Amino acid sequence: MDARSTAEIRDEHAGDGSLALIPTFVVVAVDATGMGIILPLLPFYSQRLGASPFLIGALISVYAVCQLVAGPVVGILSDRYGRRKVLVVSQIGTFVGFVLLAMAGNLTLVFLARIIDGLTSGNISVAHAYAAEHSAPETRKQALGMTSGAIGTGLLVGPALSGLLVHYGDTAPVWAAAGLSLISILATIVLLSPDHPAFEPLYQQRVPEPTLMRTILGMRYAWRLLGLLIVFFFVNSMFLSQIGLFLSARFSWDGHPFGARELGWMFAYAGFINMIVQGLLITRANRVASDRGIVVAAFTGIALGSAGLAIAGRISLLAVFLTLIIVGTMFARSTLTAELSRSSAINRQGMIMGLNQSLMSGANISAPLVSGALIGHQLFVIWALGMAVMALIGAALAGRLLASA
Repeated sequence: MDARSTAEIRDEHAGDGSLALIPTFVVVAVDATGMGIILPLLPFYSQRLGASPFLIGALISVYAVCQLVAGPVVGILSDRYGRRKVLVVSQIGTFVGFVLLAMAGNLTLVFLARIIDGLTSGNISVAHAYAAEHSAPETRKQALGMTSGAIGTGLLVGPALSGLLVHYGDTAPVWAAAGLSLISILATIVLLSPDHPAFEPLYQQRVPEPTLMRTILGMRYAWRLLGLLIVFFFVNSMFLSQIGLFLSARFSWDGHPFGARELGWMFAYAGFINMIVQGLLITRANRVASDRGIVVAAFTGIALGSAGLAIAGRISLLAVFLTLIIVGTMFARSTLTAELSRSSAINRQGMIMGLNQSLMSGANISAPLVSGALIGHQLFVIWALGMAVMALIGAALAGRLLASA
């Protein structure tokens, strides 16, 4: 190394760690805003083109199938060629998918748009890997919390924008999402610093490349976490894929059924809760409870909220139960993601986050189809109780599989 000692470089890099992650926050927040615009709109946008609840579930599933194929590849490519390069390619795919979605006049083009976006997906997993790579082990949870906070910011602003823009036409929010995706590409190129492999060993010893398969097979604790994440992703996907149609069928606002605008405000509320959890609550929770206790409580909250949806008949009760689900989701996702990152070597962050995304995609293939079939047959109570049972299974598994400290 140069005349400067390893310790000096470590101190310098650690001192710049939080500042280095500010561009990451900006990029992820802009990206998530685009996703947040699409999230409440897609079910109703597709329904107007003739999609049934099952086909809406299939739209989410085909995107997930593409993610399942692309996730590990994107993660390993980012380990090999650098986070920024792979992130730009991923964002270009998202941009093309949004443009095609805005121009779609039939369900075939909607499916094609989601396939393109899914095959190049990986924005969030690569961003998580970038954040982990540019932080010390003792600050990794805060770094990943920062990217999760950026997602929360995007999911607060995006759905609110969707609710406002839908008044100007069904495609106006989609074009806005495409514009934000283009801004995100430019922000990644301009703001994110190039990857610096020379700095990686300062925070965590690299795993030699020839031991990739041995590393994957030997990640026993990581596989426990990934198992828990599968349960979490399944419940979350059941909820997200059909909550819009559930609310539209069961609740009204100002004399009309819940639609894209009301769902947009619900997702904006979820983004606000995410910001509170990441910015204020999760650090305090870590002081008084272990990761295992936090995840058990989070799954229990999701179970209670899901069971409550089966009986909620008033908007006030609905708000309480949705809040339980949202808070539980934020705590479970951030805690399990941070623990998963700490379970892997620094030069395997792309791989482990790619595996994480692939497992999420696996859940997103089956869960929306199950949900779509249940909602399509108006089995609303079974849908809600099914999520509650899965969340309780997650709580029981977390109590057995997670480390106590």
